[in-house]
Amino acid sequence: MKTKNIISLSLLWSLTFSAQVGIKTTTPNSTLAVAGSLGADYKQITTTAYTITATDHYLTYNGAANATFTLPVIGTGTTSYTGRIYKIKNISASSITLQASSGNTLRIDNTPVASFVIPTGAYAEVVNNSNTTGGTWDLSFTVLPKPSNVEIYGIQLSIPPHANGTAPVADWSNHTTTSYDTGTGTDAWWIISKTSTTYAHTSSYSNASRMMIVYEYQGTPFNVTNMYPILTAGNNSSFPDIFTTSFVSLANISGKTRLTVSVSRIDFIGNNGSNNSNWTGTFLLNLLLARKLY
Repeated sequence: MKTKNIISLSLLWSLTFSAQVGIKTTTPNSTLAVAGSLGADYKQITTTAYTITATDHYLTYNGAANATFTLPVIGTGTTSYTGRIYKIKNISASSITLQASSGNTLRIDNTPVASFVIPTGAYAEVVNNSNTTGGTWDLSFTVLPKPSNVEIYGIQLSIPPHANGTAPVADWSNHTTTSYDTGTGTDAWWIISKTSTTYAHTSSYSNASRMMIVYEYQGTPFNVTNMYPILTAGNNSSFPDIFTTSFVSLANISGKTRLTVSVSRIDFIGNNGSNNSNWTGTFLLNLLLARKLY
């Protein structure tokens, strides 16, 4: 018994009077130095209303509806909680409203708020500061949810000259012309065919110049299920050209993803002096592919 008392007194003496305490180390370099792992309380919550306790540390929510987590009431002395940290992770399909107790606040910036919403897939840490007047919890760290359920891919493609312009470029098929391909390596897009239709301008009707273009992606084919193309045509010249693009099809054919679009010039129809509406420049097609994951 005497030996145990001596050990207990020695440990108490070191904890009380030593400036630094080490666990599994004889040379602590901090007030408390741990040469090993550190464990703290972990709890998974499924109820929609939960009051965070003095013994909680890491909380995970996996309930079936929106939940409210309420922080402890900040007081003085042993309930001042200065420096206490809570870690909260939301793995549910619902949201968590983290709220301060009555009279207390949360601080995101310099404007106190009563609550903070932790959405699906997000994580937040709160730490109690030294303010006991009114009581404040600082949101010291937040992580946004995982990316949304949409994959996005974007690239800028070329719109080649029309086959019936004043400086025509003949139509082609089977990728016999490579001058208007874009991208490099596996992120390359080829124009494997283009088909031009000249303007029609008569006394009874007018049709705009247009061209059907088939682009083929040379990398791993896209998963085109639930994929939606967004197309915008750009004018990269000083000509007053205005283009409109229409989506025709997106499909995987022979191990390649093919995008077919129809491009029309709507600036004017017919002849304009020595120029005509069958365009002769090379213009831009901005392509954005968005796929819904789930």
